[in-house]
Amino acid sequence: MEKDKLWKAVLGEMELSLPPMMFATWFKGTELDSINDGKVFIRAQNIFSRDWLKSKHSGQILESLQKFNSSIKEINFFVGDTRKKDRGKINLESKPVSRSRESVQLQTYNLKEDYTFDSFVVGNNNSLAFAVAKEVAKSPGKKHNPLFLYGGVGLGKTHLAQAIGNEIKKNSPKAKINYVSCETFTNDYIAAIAAKKMNQFKKKYREVDVLIVDDIQFLSNKEGSQEEFFHTFNSLHQNKRHIILTADKVPQAIPALADRLASRFGGGTIADLLPPNLETRIAILNKKCQEIEFYPEAEVVEFIADQIKSNVRELEGALNRVYNYCHFNNISASKDTAKKALQDIISSSSKALSSAQIIQAVCDYYKLDKKDLLGKSRKQELIEPRHVAIYLLRNNTSDSLPLIGKIMGGKDHSTILHSYRKIEKGVLINIDLKKDIENICELLKI
Repeated sequence: MEKDKLWKAVLGEMELSLPPMMFATWFKGTELDSINDGKVFIRAQNIFSRDWLKSKHSGQILESLQKFNSSIKEINFFVGDTRKKDRGKINLESKPVSRSRESVQLQTYNLKEDYTFDSFVVGNNNSLAFAVAKEVAKSPGKKHNPLFLYGGVGLGKTHLAQAIGNEIKKNSPKAKINYVSCETFTNDYIAAIAAKKMNQFKKKYREVDVLIVDDIQFLSNKEGSQEEFFHTFNSLHQNKRHIILTADKVPQAIPALADRLASRFGGGTIADLLPPNLETRIAILNKKCQEIEFYPEAEVVEFIADQIKSNVRELEGALNRVYNYCHFNNISASKDTAKKALQDIISSSSKALSSAQIIQAVCDYYKLDKKDLLGKSRKQELIEPRHVAIYLLRNNTSDSLPLIGKIMGGKDHSTILHSYRKIEKGVLINIDLKKDIENICELLKI
């Protein structure tokens, strides 16, 4: 098994066993660098990730690796900027970067080649963001500057942001494009201050045609980094350089973010990416099946799509798990084998929560009578609780939209879908609403 495919399989296992935010924080950007004499060398994004993975997850990672390659006996973590094909000793500490090195880094863009517009699956949940991204790639520096993409973990923000960079690179090979995570920006800023190399730092971030910063919400509570990014933003914008930002919420909802930054982030175009609906989830899985040359029956794909509703990353992780289960057990894919491969996920995500329990929890939280929540009254104080109940029913039961409509007092399919989409968007921009739903989930122990 090729090392890239092996690491994808391991990441699929890890993603399904860890909370989404934990996986995104510590495993994002990791790479299986090499395998030598039963030893695996894994590149982490920074020293914090390296130390955390080593202390908290090394046993779990080793166990997962050994499922796919029993000859692996040891894992080592290191920090490095690029993959080196002919690696001798592993350098655990980064070295000073020369000017020529900086130039090479800028020419390589830090972009993943497989993150393209062609590989991005478009649905109702992300069509606006996709259309705007295409416009930016066609004419950078003109419209939609800055472009602010927001949405939950694993919904394609990074893919779409990097697709813009890859498209610009294809059309204008000499364009200077810098893609970084917000954490990298902050770490570079701190290191530049410590080494008294702010001129080099400014050159890296301001002398570019396109700056793409992922997870900009991590500027929260970092006053010094916010100040520096403010000036970086102004310099780029005044020179008609394009700025693309991604976050898990709209600028105004990012806690402890300076008002002047929130204002600038929202001064261009803001586009959201929502969780994919069933049809889009099936399309995503079918595209992924083609990539990995896995061709299960349609009912297998539909089963996975129906079970995994949260985000694209978990969806692809579930498919990888089914593929690996079938591949290493030398069996054909069927709905039954998919159930076996995903049994721990299915059992943990659907612990027989009934619609009645959810309705009661919503009533208890909002201090409402059940007959009022499910009744015909149009009082203002009943509207949001009804929307929330529908959202929770859709996400935590296998009930269809028509059945949820029946449970909610005879509402039709379109009304239920409207309510669901309203809350789905609302939790991304309304902190109080998000907290309400989290509190109800605590009551339900989910």
